Amino acid sequence: MKMPFSVLAICLATACGGSGGSMSNEPSTPTVTSAAAPPPTVPTPVETPPTGDFGSMLNAVRASNGAGSVTYDARLGAAAAGHANDMLRNGFFSHTGSNGSSVGDRVTAAGYQWRTVGENIARGQPDEEAVLQAWVNSPGHQRNNVNPAFEDFALAKAGSGSQQYWVLVLAAPR
Repeated sequence: MKMPFSVLAICLATACGGSGGSMSNEPSTPTVTSAAAPPPTVPTPVETPPTGDFGSMLNAVRASNGAGSVTYDARLGAAAAGHANDMLRNGFFSHTGSNGSSVGDRVTAAGYQWRTVGENIARGQPDEEAVLQAWVNSPGHQRNNVNPAFEDFALAKAGSGSQQYWVLVLAAPR
């Protein structure tokens, strides 16, 4: 049985330089703000079903920590890609979008009706393996990686080299 959780924000350092966050929402109180709009033109997310390696690596981390597998969701991919692109285009690094949006706002705008949602961000890692390892090594990000409440995920990146932004969105539907 799935149980709703109260709103929770986790802020810890390492891969995202200060915050790795997740939040939950009871079905009767969705997080929607008037500032939340669908993401701008969105690059294709990194993970595409069904052959992506990141999902397999993430699910191996989850399994070794007693959590069930997560499945790629294109709506989460749109939210993740929109945020990665926003950070690259506007030169910032934060869980808060340039329009003031939260991960919950972006996921809702992408059409995913969530019960719980979390986001890991990183910058500069060369590939999916390196970014996942950075998140595994960060206690706050690892809590998101292995949170058993999450059922779906998407990973996106924008940019290259030291200006390569990564966004992992994890969620569970209502």
